[in-house]
Amino acid sequence: MGKAFLARKGNLIFGVVESTDIVAEARRIYQTSPTSTALLGRVLTGTVLYGLMYRGSEPRGITVEIVCSGPARRVIAQLKGQRVRGYIANPSAEAEHKDGKLNVSGIVKSGIMRVIREGYISEVPLVSGEIGEDFAYFLYQSEQRKSAVGLGVLVGEYGQVVSAGGFIIEVLADAEEREISEIEEKLKGFSVSLFLSKGNSPLSLLKYLAGEVEPLDERDYYYDCWCNYERLIETVLQDESIEDGTRAVCIFCKKEYIIRR
Repeated sequence: MGKAFLARKGNLIFGVVESTDIVAEARRIYQTSPTSTALLGRVLTGTVLYGLMYRGSEPRGITVEIVCSGPARRVIAQLKGQRVRGYIANPSAEAEHKDGKLNVSGIVKSGIMRVIREGYISEVPLVSGEIGEDFAYFLYQSEQRKSAVGLGVLVGEYGQVVSAGGFIIEVLADAEEREISEIEEKLKGFSVSLFLSKGNSPLSLLKYLAGEVEPLDERDYYYDCWCNYERLIETVLQDESIEDGTRAVCIFCKKEYIIRR
């Protein structure tokens, strides 16, 4: 389960999430390499935060897709209500460490971020491949929302997910320079995954960023695939080349189905 909070202080809106269990489940399903775990985890966490920021008017479904030239090739996260699921085309993608850290941009390189929700499709180029900056760029370019986005996944010595989480801080039009400067100072050298790895709760993360505020919203999120045989068969029946007894596997949860015509 992942826990998320939304709050407002002055002319800033804060969204935070702790997503360790979500990312750990994705790693279990895909048996990802450490850097692929970090990449997939960041995309899943960013997608949850993107949905959280809609507060009460969120779309029925959100898809965030990264298509890139790096060895990861393609990453997808989908959010439906409080359920999220993900996919990575190359779970074993790796790159040499950068400054002693997992090199997420090294397995992404260049590419695009595509966001789909209720008939709305927007696509922007990746600006860093680190995913947090790419989400911020998307929000500004596609929705004119000036935001700071931080996403982190801390992977342990044996590939386990130690902690994962993220934040979005949206700067409203009337924000004062003082408010912006205070947040910029707090974010200098700040690591959300290290903060959470020390036992801090997502509520503590919110209070670190925003100070003493009362959350406007609190939500639980889960890695939970919504595939089922009925939905699959509707698609399969349109393809006459698929024979009775064919095995089909869901890309999001690896569940297997046997097609019966």
